[in-house]
Amino acid sequence: MIISKSSKKVLWIIPGWHRWLFVSDNGESVVIGYDGMNLVDQDLSLDQPIMFFYDRGRLVHTIRLADLYRSKSQLQRTASHLYWGDILGFNRANQLIIELVGGRKIAVNAKTGLAESLHP
Repeated sequence: MIISKSSKKVLWIIPGWHRWLFVSDNGESVVIGYDGMNLVDQDLSLDQPIMFFYDRGRLVHTIRLADLYRSKSQLQRTASHLYWGDILGFNRANQLIIELVGGRKIAVNAKTGLAESLHP
């Protein structure tokens, strides 16, 4: 729930409880990460959603494992799961930074959920 500092009115709400949540500096964008955080079950498909992008309380984009990887073999096996990467948080340009297996980083527009730049 985001409340206006001046009027004390609720501006927007994202229902539910979320383990992995990132709020942009301007308070307009929120990204909800997969409940398992950076680990997924070994038997999950690449169609598994792992990030949900909201702009002012409205879902605008969902990122699936298939949007980041071509094959499950690209994920790193742990003792019991597959490691897909980390959500590092927002940068000063209001982009969500995602670090993939192998260290590659992606900057994603917080308002649209679309990748804007790739970093080696």
